Amino acid sequence: MSDSSARPRYHPAAARRWADRLERYAARPTTVAAFCAAEGVSPSNFYLWRRRLTGAGLEPADGPAVVPMHVAPPPAPAAPIELALPSGTVVRLPADAGPELVVAILRGLEGRPC
Repeated sequence: MSDSSARPRYHPAAARRWADRLERYAARPTTVAAFCAAEGVSPSNFYLWRRRLTGAGLEPADGPAVVPMHVAPPPAPAAPIELALPSGTVVRLPADAGPELVVAILRGLEGRPC
């Protein structure tokens, strides 16, 4: 019984043909479907050979597409708005309270002892 694991999965001549074909594809602005129709091959074979000849098969043969990325920590939450009244009472409002709300509260407190 022969050891089939020592044999390559494909013939070197076929690999060279597909490498040439993939180079032709990269040089033309066309879709995979249109290119495969013109070459007389199936798109599934195109993707199979591209995967085989580019290692992981996720990137083109001319190198991986690495996108640099910077992840910044989320901004610190804003401090709540605090209104310290002369009576010593402190009114705390959420940081995103609009100025209209603050003015309405202050007007509501005018003339009223706290």
